[in-house]
Amino acid sequence: MPILPMGIPQDVDKFFYNREKDLKKLKNYINALNLNVAEQILVTGFRGVGKTYLLKKLAIDLPENILVAYVDISRVYGLQKGVLTEELIMKEILSSLNQSINRKESYPSKLKRSLTNALGQINWKKYDFKEAGGILGVDIPQINDDYEKLSHFVMEFPQKIVDSSAGNLKGVLIIIDEFQLIGELDNPNAFFWMIRSYTQEQDNVTYIFTGSTSKTSAIVEMINGSKGAYGGRMIQFNVDPFSPSETQGYLAERVPEINFTSDGFERFYQCTRGIPAYINSFCNTLSAGEVYDEDRVRKTFFEKMDQITIMWIRIWGTLSPYEKDILINLADSGSQTWTQLLENTGQSRGTLTKYLDIIKNKGIVTIENKKYSIGDLMLEAWLKHRKELDGYYPP
Repeated sequence: MPILPMGIPQDVDKFFYNREKDLKKLKNYINALNLNVAEQILVTGFRGVGKTYLLKKLAIDLPENILVAYVDISRVYGLQKGVLTEELIMKEILSSLNQSINRKESYPSKLKRSLTNALGQINWKKYDFKEAGGILGVDIPQINDDYEKLSHFVMEFPQKIVDSSAGNLKGVLIIIDEFQLIGELDNPNAFFWMIRSYTQEQDNVTYIFTGSTSKTSAIVEMINGSKGAYGGRMIQFNVDPFSPSETQGYLAERVPEINFTSDGFERFYQCTRGIPAYINSFCNTLSAGEVYDEDRVRKTFFEKMDQITIMWIRIWGTLSPYEKDILINLADSGSQTWTQLLENTGQSRGTLTKYLDIIKNKGIVTIENKKYSIGDLMLEAWLKHRKELDGYYPP
């Protein structure tokens, strides 16, 4: 029986399923670059629902006249051990643009060398480019640690790439993945406003911000709410879980060897909620030739929960004791206000505020009607399951 992918496979086309309508919509938005119209797009959805997969497929399918740069904020966040700055994000955008340009055979080697050299010096915080002057008419920063000049250089550069391409390029698409982590900046509002100040003057640069967050989360309000940087002007696009019929079609196509009774499939869908990451991980614990009724599915779910929730186990291992303490408290007592959490966790006001904001920005905790709760039922189920089995929550 085939093993279904748990991450993004090398062959994106091979495992792409049933997102053709979503893909077509996104392509239509991006194709507006050919008319010198740059749409700004916000893609939301549950963790594991397939947002990154969809955008990787989009990047592959776009024509050669669109340059695509992919920026993973979680990579920067992880490499810096949870310390994120505006400067680091700017460097990552420039690095991704550099990689994309170097893959374009039509671009002059002189430009590629200039950008690579500039990036090397910026990465070493040597902003003194007295002899470089600029690239494509954009002044390179010349003062050590001058973030304002660095951000101007990076934000101006994508439009200049198009302008200098002699018609070979019609646009630049910059995908900012796991953008909810931008909430970790000292002033994320200012960062979003800075980006908007440039994009509103650029006809050929589209940004897609995407992350594991609900379409009504605080970070979404910050970037696209009525008082946010884009004030509701971004195209907001939600990637939904598979419906029951879509899930059945996916299973029939990918793992026809797995046999469900009707009540067994209903239970399977309740467990996975149509989220592809959970569908794949659950299917990888099942056997060909067996018949899975409701009881068998339920039993397998609890027996194999560590395998099914491997995504959350990995994330759990990266959390601080304070973050885990908050989540354990929410799993134990359910949704709570900030004041209730303050009393129940015993953390200081400053500590609770800091770490609650961190896990909220990571998309792990949600807030609704001033009450905080665990944002994913699978994480909550795993925590409670480990407590029941072991007598204590995971350390």
